[in-house]
Amino acid sequence: MRIETRRFGTLQLNTDQLFLFPQGLIGMETLRQWALLPDPQNPSVAWLQSASRGDRAIALVSPRAFFDSYRVHVTRRELECLHMKPGAELYIMTTVSGHVGKLTTNLRAPLLLNLDRRLGCQIITNDSQPLQKSLPLQSAGSASDARLAA
Repeated sequence: MRIETRRFGTLQLNTDQLFLFPQGLIGMETLRQWALLPDPQNPSVAWLQSASRGDRAIALVSPRAFFDSYRVHVTRRELECLHMKPGAELYIMTTVSGHVGKLTTNLRAPLLLNLDRRLGCQIITNDSQPLQKSLPLQSAGSASDARLAA
């Protein structure tokens, strides 16, 4: 599949890069096919690029890389959309927002990814997680060179 994107230019996406989000994402319920892409400049970041809208890409991080004590309590019902089988690998990511020098992640609405079946969903937890938690940054000299410290 070929797509023109704002952030990455022209992409040739393989099926093994695509995830189906049957309910879409919060605020983007109609966008269901997403590609999970690494950030070429920052290994702490991944991107979720819409396969149908080139202007929609979301920065993601693994929250456990930054917050050791982060835990998500997920109900069986919330996991139904992922069709989890025993032993299947569940990966949790959170969205990143802000600008260089002040980045936050939303710990209350994580994305759950079933890596085996290439399925995803976004949930809103009932935990006392912060909606926006500052991400630790390390600077390589100037604010424009700031990197996530994972």
